[in-house]
Amino acid sequence: MSRPTSFEDPLDCKLQKRHDLLTDTEIYNNYLQMSKQDNPSWTRQQHRKYARDWFKKGLLRNQEHIKQIQSEYFSEFDSRFGVLSLTANPKLYDMWDKYSDNHQGYCIGFDTKKMFKYLGGGGEVVYYEELPDILPSDSFDEEHFKQVFSKELKWSFEEEYRTHKFYNTPASDEDRKIRIPKDCFKVIIFGARLQDIHKQEIFSLCKKGGFEVEFYNEVINENHEITLNVANSKDI
Repeated sequence: MSRPTSFEDPLDCKLQKRHDLLTDTEIYNNYLQMSKQDNPSWTRQQHRKYARDWFKKGLLRNQEHIKQIQSEYFSEFDSRFGVLSLTANPKLYDMWDKYSDNHQGYCIGFDTKKMFKYLGGGGEVVYYEELPDILPSDSFDEEHFKQVFSKELKWSFEEEYRTHKFYNTPASDEDRKIRIPKDCFKVIIFGARLQDIHKQEIFSLCKKGGFEVEFYNEVINENHEITLNVANSKDI
């Protein structure tokens, strides 16, 4: 489950909350609510004094303070959040070209119903001409959806579906490795330019490992359209 800082897209999962859109009343009410949560035994007068005192400090009008808040948030988010990027469409030429070494690699298809219970939540990525703002009034769910599932339109060729996982403590690289059962693996598609020796190696590894998967070859026509033909180890 990858860290957001490892993504190729520098804006992916890095939307900033628009604190500058808060009104004075909203800032005061935020501090008031914070006081009630942190100090439930206080009187109304004590809560109001707390809110007034913090409002007067003007921290949410201070760009350096806001920058520090954002930096701390992204650092914590990056250490505890993980993403697995997938697509439901194995016939995307540009995906094979970009992420499979110019069609020299392979694609693995999973049984999503079996796999997702090991990974956490998931959903389709939404692509925008202009990325949405995270507003101060957004609920936790709204903020989470915008942050995790928003990408610029130039990435729409990926037709991405992503799963994600949040860790209670900072996650190491080892923590981010998720083991899934063999029956989660459903299909292996060989890239159009994958060498036969590598195909045979994959056939052999799957047989020895007891993976019951279907094998296909990627076939590309002159218009860069892709079809999938059944692959058989005897044909190599």
